[in-house]
Amino acid sequence: MSLASRIAAAHADTTDLASVGGNWAVVAGVPCSHVDLPMPWATSARVLALPGPPPAAVVAEVAAWLAARSPQWTLFVRAEDVPVLDAYTVWERMPALGLVGPAASVPVPPGVTIGPAASPEEFLTAYGAELAPTVTVAHLASPRLHHLVARSDGETIGCVRVRLLGDTAHLSAITVVPAWRGRGIGGALTTTASELGASYSDLVWLHCTDASRPLYERLGYRHVDDHIQLIATPSEGG
Repeated sequence: MSLASRIAAAHADTTDLASVGGNWAVVAGVPCSHVDLPMPWATSARVLALPGPPPAAVVAEVAAWLAARSPQWTLFVRAEDVPVLDAYTVWERMPALGLVGPAASVPVPPGVTIGPAASPEEFLTAYGAELAPTVTVAHLASPRLHHLVARSDGETIGCVRVRLLGDTAHLSAITVVPAWRGRGIGGALTTTASELGASYSDLVWLHCTDASRPLYERLGYRHVDDHIQLIATPSEGG
């Protein structure tokens, strides 16, 4: 199985959802979840977990579940399946990068330490207090989720999450507070999280932006696939 196929298939695993509770379900074979945030990505369906292009009936059932929970929602799909979903519009393209070999070593800057978050509030200091529903006591207690923070003199200056998804390890929430950017902290957080992920899986991966992609490629990540978040295309005159 290719790396792209492994990553897509891993999205069928719902252990990360079940371990934290909340509003989620498997609808027509598609894991769907809702977080109470006014953002399209917060109510989403992992359509890419299906082994092939999604049938129209499945998409309709999934869309109904999502729409019943939020006026804003997304379908998370592989780029190759976008053409069969012509009633939807690309909201965000998310290149997926996989780690090839060990991550390049990036030293932790002097005076900075990286370790597990002591509380949701500490993680959210860097990640953003408005994202509190995504980082709770249940999230920190889940064996499928690992939350790391960078600290300097007791101040939280960065964070990263490692999520075990299927037989893969996914890095996300890689954030450095603005005043500390440009000092190598993001690279050190990514390296530390990559090593942690590699202790659980031979496939460590992450999503990036076009701007951040060069950083991750310098650390040993390579493009594997493109994932797309789709939103419903507004009806004419709507």
